[in-house]
Order: sequence, then C-alpha cells, then structure tokens
Amino acid sequence: MGPARLTPRACGGGAILRRAWIGVALLSASWLFGLDYYHDADWIVAAALVVVGTSLLTGIEIRRPALRYLALTAALTIPAIVVAPWPYRAAFVLIFLGALLGAAPIPRRWPQRLGTAGIVAGTIGLVQALGMLVYEGTTARSHELPRILAHVVYAVTRLIGIDAALNGTTVALHSMRRTHYLGATWELLLAPSTWCFLLGGVTLLCLCVSGRRAAGLGKSAAVLLALIALWLPARAGILIAVFMHRALRTAYDAPLDLMNQFWDPWVHLALLSVPVLLALRFVRLPSGTRPKGSAQTPRRLMAVGMAVMAVFLITVAMRWDPPGKRQGGRILVDEHHSTWERTDRPYDTNWYGHESGYNYACIYDYCWRFYEMGRLTVPIDANALSACDVLMIKVPTSRYGEDEIAEVERFVDSGGGLLLVGEHTNVFNTGTYLNDIARRFGLRFRYDCLFDIDTVFTQLYEPPLVPHPIVQYLPPMDFAVSCSIDPGTKIGRAAIRATGLRSLPADYHASNYYPQVEDRAEARYGAFIQLWTMRHGDGRVAAFADSTIFSNFSTFEPGKAELMLGMLEWLNRRAVRWDARPALVALGTALTVCVWVLRRKWTGSWLVVLAAGVFGWALAVVSVQAMHRTGMPARQPLRPFTHVVIDRTVCDVPLSKSGFIGGREDGFGLFERWILRLGWFTSRRQGNDAFRGRLLVFMYPNQPVSHEFREALKQYVASGGHALVLDSAENRDSTANALLYEFGLSVDHAAPTRGSLTVPPGWPAVTVDAACEVKGATPLMSIGGTPVAGTVRHGQGTVTVIGFGSRFADANMGVTGDVIPDQQLREVYELQFSLLRSILSPSPRRAD
Repeated sequence: MGPARLTPRACGGGAILRRAWIGVALLSASWLFGLDYYHDADWIVAAALVVVGTSLLTGIEIRRPALRYLALTAALTIPAIVVAPWPYRAAFVLIFLGALLGAAPIPRRWPQRLGTAGIVAGTIGLVQALGMLVYEGTTARSHELPRILAHVVYAVTRLIGIDAALNGTTVALHSMRRTHYLGATWELLLAPSTWCFLLGGVTLLCLCVSGRRAAGLGKSAAVLLALIALWLPARAGILIAVFMHRALRTAYDAPLDLMNQFWDPWVHLALLSVPVLLALRFVRLPSGTRPKGSAQTPRRLMAVGMAVMAVFLITVAMRWDPPGKRQGGRILVDEHHSTWERTDRPYDTNWYGHESGYNYACIYDYCWRFYEMGRLTVPIDANALSACDVLMIKVPTSRYGEDEIAEVERFVDSGGGLLLVGEHTNVFNTGTYLNDIARRFGLRFRYDCLFDIDTVFTQLYEPPLVPHPIVQYLPPMDFAVSCSIDPGTKIGRAAIRATGLRSLPADYHASNYYPQVEDRAEARYGAFIQLWTMRHGDGRVAAFADSTIFSNFSTFEPGKAELMLGMLEWLNRRAVRWDARPALVALGTALTVCVWVLRRKWTGSWLVVLAAGVFGWALAVVSVQAMHRTGMPARQPLRPFTHVVIDRTVCDVPLSKSGFIGGREDGFGLFERWILRLGWFTSRRQGNDAFRGRLLVFMYPNQPVSHEFREALKQYVASGGHALVLDSAENRDSTANALLYEFGLSVDHAAPTRGSLTVPPGWPAVTVDAACEVKGATPLMSIGGTPVAGTVRHGQGTVTVIGFGSRFADANMGVTGDVIPDQQLREVYELQFSLLRSILSPSPRRAD
C-alpha cells in the first residue's frame, strides 16, 4: 500500500476533534484541583475532570503497535503506577488501562476506542505533569516577569482604561480606596492551566499525526502557540479588569478581599474556554505519510532497552545528589554576631518566660549527641575556623566585616559547609546581615513572609517522591512562618520547595516587621523555595528560611530535629571533585538519538518507547532513593540521651503545632514541652515506631487499641521500656483500660474524687479535681487513702498510671509556654518533674 495522506477524518473526524480540545482543557485544569498548587487538593473534582476529559477524547484515532506490544506497554507502566504519587499516577493508570483494553481480545469496537482515549489522555497528562514540574521549579526561583513582559501587562492595563503606573515588575492600580500594587508575575500572564493547555494541545497534534513524516505539524503547533501568546495579554487584562471592578463595587466599610480570583481553579478553568474556541477555529490538523516497511524484532527490542536506559540515566542525573565523603563532624555555631536564638543558656526547670522558649539550647544539646559541637564567640578569621567542618550562622543581629565574609567564602571554597538560617521579613535586620554573606554565593533571603493560602498560620510540608538527602528522613513537618529564598542564577537544588503559598512583604511600621495577614495585591503566590542547597568550590552551602522551628518550643515537633540533623550531615560532607551527572546526561542523550533511529519503520513505536521511558523513570526513582539512603544513612548518636516518645497511635489529644499551644482542657502541649527541661528529648510516633524510646507516654488514650499494639506494648515493657499513662474522669472517651488490663491495671471512672494529693517525700502536694482511682498498682499518690496514681513492674520495665491527668492539661498548666509560674503553678511543674524522674534515672549530661 502506498503512502496515505491523513485527513481530519483519519484522526477521528471534525466533531471528535472539537470535543478533544475541550477534553484537553479539562485535563489541564485538573492539575490545579489535584495538586496543592494554590489550594488543598480536591480529589473528587480532579478525578471528575480527568474522567470527563478522557471521555471527550473517545474517537481519536492514533497509530498503535501490534497487540503483543500493547501488552508490553501495559506491563512496562506497572512500576510507575506503584511508585508515582497521585495525581501524577493518573497518567500512568490511563496509559496502562488504555494499552490493556487495546490488547484485550474483545470482539467489540468500544474497548478499542476507550483504550485509545486512555492512551491519549495518559500521554497528555504525562507531558502536562512534566510541564507542571518545570513551571513550579521556574516560578519558585522568581515569580517576576522579565521587564519587557511587565511592560506588556502595563500596556494592556492602560489600554482598557485603568489609571496605572509601572514600577519594576509591579503595576500600581489606582482606585478610590487604595492603590493596588499588583505583581506582574508569571502566574498573572501565563497561568499553570494555560501552560498545561499549550503542552496538551501540542501533544494532541503530535498524536494525531499517524505517520513518521508529518507535513504541517510544526505549522499547526506554531499557530497554537501564536494564539496562546495573543490570548495571554487579553487574559491578564480580563483578570485585572475584574479585579478593579470588584474593588469599585466593594462597600466602603467592607474588607477588600479581591486576590482570591487569581488562585481560584474554577476561574482558571473558565478562562480556558477562549483558547478552546481559538483552537477550534484556527488550528488545523496536520497531514502526514505512513511509513513503509517494518522494523525487525531485535531492532525493536534494542530500541526499548535503550529507551529504558536513556530515561534512567537522565532521571538519575537530574535527581541524584551525591552525598560525598564525610568529614569530621566539627560544628561551630556563631554566637558572636547574634543575640537571638542563643545556645548557651540551658532550658531547665528554673528558667521560664518568653526568652526561655526562643533559644536553641535544646537543639544544640541534641546535635551535641551526634556531632562535636562548639560555639564561636570571637570574630571570624582563619584561626577561628581552623578546627571547623560546618559553620552555622543563625539570625545574626550584628553585621559581618568584609574580612569575615571573605574568610567564610574561603572556608567554603576549601571544603567547609556553611548553614545560613534566616527568618521572616528581615526581622532585627537579620536578613540584611545574612545577605551580606549569601550574596557571595549568588543567593539572598527575601524580606517577606510566606503564608499558606488556605490555612494562614499553618504550612505542612511533605517531602517529595525523590527527596533531597537532607529531607529524606523527614516525616510531614509544619513550618512556623518563613521568608522565601531567591537562589539567583547559580546552579543548585531546592531541598524544600513548597506550593500553595502566598508571600507578603515586610511591614516596617511593626517592631518585628511582621505584616498583617490580609488580602493584598502585591502578594506573590504559588511555589517558593524555603531551603536552598548548592556547591561552591570544594564546599557546600545550605540556606534555610525559618529559624523559629528550631526554638525550644518547636524543635521536637515532627520533622524539625530531623531537618537540622539532615542539614548538618549533608554539609559535613566534602563535595565530590568529579561529578558524574553531566556524563550521565550526555550518555542518556546519545541513547535517545539511537532510539530515534532504531524506531524508524516501526508502526506505533512511540507508545512502546514512551512506556519504556516510564519504566526507566520508575527504576531511576527507586535507585536514587536507595543511593541517597546508602550514601547518607541516618546519623547515629555518639553520646547517649533520654528519648521520650509521645504516643499518637491511641492518643490524638491536641499538642503544640508550629510552637503554638491552644490552651485547651484536653491538650497536653505544655506537659510534652516541659519534658525537655529535664535534658530529655521527645518525639511523636505511632505504630511500632512508638516503642523506640526509653519512656512511652500516653496522654488521654481515646482511640481503639488493637491486639497487635497491646502485645507490642507488653513486649516493650518486658524488655525494659517504661510506660506512663495519663488518664482522668474528664477523658470521656477513655480507652486506657484497654491498654492496662494486660498488666493487671485499671482506672475507675465511676466515682472521681478530689482534694490534696498525698505524695512521696520531697514531692509538692498539689490539689487536684476529678481524680480517678487506680486499681492493681503499687500506690504512688493518693487522695484520702484512695490511690489515684500507681506503678507496676512488668519484666524489666514499669507501667505508671496517673488518674488525675487533667491537672497536667494545658488549661491548668498556664495555657502558653511563655508563662512565668507563680508558686502554685510552679508546684504543678515540680510534680511533673518529680513524677518523670521517679520513672527514669537522670539524663546523661547536657552539652556545655
């Protein structure tokens, strides 16, 4: 059969193509609902858009390989389905199901049509997924448009009759109530949904070209690109016009909450209607010629193997961060230039108040258990850094001299590690003093505040699929409030990059420069960098943007201590002299060219090659994860310490979050935090991880207790572990007895008592309300002869039960961590300390 020209009917017909453009738009918008890009993910809407978008692609006809290669395609995508997280997994699932339906011997036409739609939607989704990652990574570096494009936005604003001015990349919009300083950003001009539509449209055009030689494909793609380019200024103008209209229509005494339109996924979906109409009217399907002949099976298999290796090598090169050779672990903390977040006054049982929480004594002591810690109390010079592997510079409150900055740069260049820890808004001018050093390495701390768009004072960070070695051991972690980092143009990697954030500039009328959290046009939004890493000479630099999370009141919440250890461990490694990653990219590129040559004359080869690449990607993901963990294993302590675990398996009482305590009657944030005053360290764990400390604390057990967990608890105690159970008559959903009956213990909630405690000698006699009788234990404390606290030995360990746990609840412990206790409250604190010391022996000594 001779060459055949493709017509629109060859790809399914004009009506089908018209539906297809709508399908591409729905798939494009689904990413804003499926990812936490602006708002928390809405899985139902995202799934609905993917399903409807895929159904609209039904009828599209593409060139597919033979049935056996469709089966191979389905098999090759299975590892990616297992490895990839949602919503990225959806693309692989669609390709898998599409190939499976295509290969199935079903004597009906609809499975073939549906399978083809799945393949097309999955391929478009895969390209859009890569596009979203590129968009996120690019805009996280800088949201600002190039100056020429900022002028385009300004010109459009003036063209539609709005009184405006341009200052850099900020468009000032005048209204009666306020001048709105709107950012000329990539998100305003080229939104992620529009970017995905462009990528999806080009992919659709490529898929509709059945033959190897496509006449007019470049022209059709160029027309689509031109249409999108013409639409972008008009789109920005529409958004600005709506913004100003809403500003003018807002009542004078009503708040100006106007920015939500810019990060509303439904608005972005509605605005895609115009690109759809433009594509329907002006984009023509390119024609092509079908290839002659057929490639031999060995050649096909060679192409598949090379595709696997090409993507594997390129992915490894892009995601692998060689840990390097470990150095001596000598850490110096600069105290000479900072009066904030000090490390030299212990967090003990005698020092209370605001400043006792706002210091780094606990994290310094904790790191001393893993490294050789020291403090720098003199100006920086070569002699001061001669016995140092990692220098930590945290929130400096005085300026560094030029000689000191030059010495820091020489230190890094010769193989040292530098940790820069900043804070929001340039508070206390810390950003200014840090940037004097940071600019030597091509980066800077911005003078802003980052807030989650949905939950203003709470930002939850979860490590990505292939995390940087620093964050590979992190559980989900809450930030306090950080600034953002501008990495400049230097090569490096964002160890922490987060989305769903908005940035507000510093308010210099406030003493701490902290802005009011309000709707402001100058806010940037989307993705931001909060931990930047780079190599410089033979050394390394890490810049982190939220110093608060390492304060005593926050640092032993999940992830904080692990992050500090991760940063120090990565910096305590010398950069490799020969970086193999460029060679991997070159080899992967060469293999890609070979694949392109080998796949010639193979009908539908693109799908098998794509699946092979997906398999190579999944293999690379698992390999890089393993290489990171092998190259930089979790740091083991050099010195002993007391580890107290706070159970989150059967207890879900409120604890501190980002350092904040709600002061609730069922919260135990202060009890948890005060454990640190004994020189001990805490962590929150669940399941089998809960049995990793010397003491396991249960605060108001209120969740079902499984047989497996109860048996594990028995084994833990029998092997020398200690358990402390805080219960109370006010714990109305108590499941404490389900934990205790295996030890012959119980808590009687039927007849609570109150009064002054009878305690062991030397303990404070505190008055309590609503105390429950503790049965089956050796009495420890009582009220009027009724035991309300007791302990029992089991094997080598002990179980201690407190029936008046409400006395240690936050509402009865001073409400906040900043409280300076009076005599009565101090006795409650001392009772907690005495109780804990009676269970465990004194902690190993603190760091000096």
